[in-house]
Amino acid sequence: MKRSSICRSSRVALGAILGMASLLAFVLACGTQEEDVPTAPQPAPTVDVAAIINQTMQAIPQQEAMSPAEVAKAVQDAMSAQPGVTQADMAQAIAEALEARPDVTQADMAQAIAEALEARPGVTQADVADAIASAMARQSQQQGLTEADVAQAIAEALAQQTPSLTEAEVGSAIARAMAERPSVTQDDIQSAVSQAMEAQQGMMPERMSTTITVALANVGSPQFRNERGQWPDVSFHGFFGFQEPLLGWTPSEDIMGAPLVNNNTCAAPLVVTGWEWELPGKDGSSVVKLDRDIVGIDDPMKSIDDTALSLPESERVNPDDEGIVRLFIRPGIRFYRAGDDGELVDMHELTAEDVAWSLNDAGSDNPNSTHSHSSRLYEFFQKWEVEDTYTVAAPNRAFTSDGVQTVSSQCWDSVFMQSKTYQDELVAAGNEFGTFGFPHGSGSFVVHQWRPNERIDAEARVDHWRANAAFDNLVILQANEAQSRSAMLQTRLADIATASIQDVGRLNAEGFRFHDGLDTIYGHFFYISGNYHSFKDPETGEPVLREGFKPSAKYPWIGDPRLECVGIDRTDPAIQDVPGAGCDAQGFDNKDTDRFDYNTPSMESARKFRLALIYAIDRELIAEAVTGGYGGAVYAGWYPGTRFHQLHPEYKDKWAYSFDPEKARELLKESGVSEGFEFEFWCSQGNNTSLEVCEATIGQWREHLGLRPYIDSQQYSARRPAMLGRQIHVPWMVQWGPNRKEGRVRDVGGTLPGCCLWPIPSGGFNPGIEDNLHYDYREATRVLPKGSPEQLAVREEMIDWAHHTGMAGGVVEVPVLVGFNSETIQSWDLKPWDLPNSFETVLPTGR
Repeated sequence: MKRSSICRSSRVALGAILGMASLLAFVLACGTQEEDVPTAPQPAPTVDVAAIINQTMQAIPQQEAMSPAEVAKAVQDAMSAQPGVTQADMAQAIAEALEARPDVTQADMAQAIAEALEARPGVTQADVADAIASAMARQSQQQGLTEADVAQAIAEALAQQTPSLTEAEVGSAIARAMAERPSVTQDDIQSAVSQAMEAQQGMMPERMSTTITVALANVGSPQFRNERGQWPDVSFHGFFGFQEPLLGWTPSEDIMGAPLVNNNTCAAPLVVTGWEWELPGKDGSSVVKLDRDIVGIDDPMKSIDDTALSLPESERVNPDDEGIVRLFIRPGIRFYRAGDDGELVDMHELTAEDVAWSLNDAGSDNPNSTHSHSSRLYEFFQKWEVEDTYTVAAPNRAFTSDGVQTVSSQCWDSVFMQSKTYQDELVAAGNEFGTFGFPHGSGSFVVHQWRPNERIDAEARVDHWRANAAFDNLVILQANEAQSRSAMLQTRLADIATASIQDVGRLNAEGFRFHDGLDTIYGHFFYISGNYHSFKDPETGEPVLREGFKPSAKYPWIGDPRLECVGIDRTDPAIQDVPGAGCDAQGFDNKDTDRFDYNTPSMESARKFRLALIYAIDRELIAEAVTGGYGGAVYAGWYPGTRFHQLHPEYKDKWAYSFDPEKARELLKESGVSEGFEFEFWCSQGNNTSLEVCEATIGQWREHLGLRPYIDSQQYSARRPAMLGRQIHVPWMVQWGPNRKEGRVRDVGGTLPGCCLWPIPSGGFNPGIEDNLHYDYREATRVLPKGSPEQLAVREEMIDWAHHTGMAGGVVEVPVLVGFNSETIQSWDLKPWDLPNSFETVLPTGR
């Protein structure tokens, strides 16, 4: 078969040679460039492909293995404008690129590649190709390889990367890249890849028979049923590797070189391989079909929530017709559980039935769900239906282009996929709640035993579709105190631990390493709850009066905007804990100005009390004293607070809550609350909220305002039902607020406030604050192009109002550094998500 001496299109694929997929991309890079002529089978070349790749990787700084998205991108780039590729083409391309030449050694070639790939700004894929071409320029012609040769070469290169991509990932990536190339089928490529993966298994060292022990602040309880899943416990099922969400993360960096984790980068293929939207056309007869492979976001800084995907309401047929979303599920994923005899049980393949069940049970079609995403699922989607074995679809309730990744991605607490078959079996056997409390999933680890709030014992799978661990067993222990976790790491009782931030310097000096790959900073802030100001459902018109709405003298931070209730005696002992405080007016909202007013005396006095709390905090002092200088001051709180960290591009100086004790005391006086007033401050525990920060915060209120707050340190999971029932009515601190990472953000705008701040018929999270104005702002921002001047203006108006009302305030940020014992752990590819994760990537020492 006649070819040009060096396939020039290989420059793109060889530019990606650092990953295991590079060889695949290289093989596919050289398509037919001259007419085909028959050739006889020839022997394999003498050049050792794996040796060249391995020498190259040893000569240059190591990089992470390529993701499926990167595989697909390399293949797509390499094959662009190629008229056709066959397996014979692949073999010949290898032969031409690796022509034997006595005076050019494998070391020469590896060095040439390494020099081109030195970590320096400006290196291009063309540089790589030129370096390779220079090393090979005078090589003589050599005949092609067989399919087995190609497979063996791939396998040898793969064997040096553990853990790495699996056969399923590679096959899926190649299939996407070749979708429009009829001359090469997926079966053609998969055949060679399959042989490679089989050979790789034989060449990889046997995994170590060892246990990795992790000490964390909370291990929660086994849930495994979305309807009854509660945050943060439900998060552990996915982050620890037991269950899987729909979408993954595309490793990305922002323009400052920091990990980029947002709704765009958290939309990579995982359990699903793609999706599409269908929205009504504005002429009333056509349908606008928006079909996008979720890996195809070329620029991670570019939002997908653009004009094309956020059609203004005026351009839709009917505001109530939000179109549909359709998901395509990856074949070959298996559910596992532990049997009674301790053996792992292969349950069945994960299919569309399981995906539809998981999403509906979590909230799309289940108003009883307590899942952390139940409100969003109900807000975004109607009931999911099975279209075929690997396809599900649902009508949108409120179309948003990032709805799927918001509710089910690796990057944050998610809806994880659960078995509908197992659910039915357990219900039939008399288990009322089905899979609740029965561990199972499609992840890399299978739970043997989960003792609530104590420990988890799990076994690593050996046949996972995506990633297998290099060790046998995983044990995760709960240690509530940060100092206890530091001690466990120091005494070798744990291989990995989230140590106290104050112990980092000492432990680091003793030889323990701290992993900053999590890239997590907990922005501690407090909600001032009980302000339920929605007195009717904004969609149904049903009247609402929340149990936690107690605008009495006992709770001076709760304001009452109802004009009918002005003048009642809020000091009357009989009404202090009565919903509505002796007035049951309801069935209206902020738009009914004859019954609702944000400036009633009660609203003003409550607002001033809340602002007194916010201005009385010396955040810089707390940051220095509690975080040992690793943290910093945070003035903002999550919406309905001012929302943005002071480094965020949208932040305005007018939103500052600077420490001002004199102003705070004046506001307290105007609120009518006297010094010595005693009240509860809930410091939610078990979710990485720092008790030390809570104690320092109430200390400021005692010192500067003369108030007498006291701490309730109840576990978050124990008090979450009060949020679901809209009963919580005290100030409380949590750790998911704004932090300095917002200084990296360049992609501004989007829909705010999101969800949960107005009545909806689903039992999802609410921080103790409701107002139909939040619903109005959500609708106003949702239909405007993301980041447009019009949308940013509405967002600024929103935050102006939030700043004025003072429903939330920031305190400090606390970075998370995860310690590990270098004597037992060689490396760990920790991802920058919410919690410690990716334990299947831990590589024990001795490997």
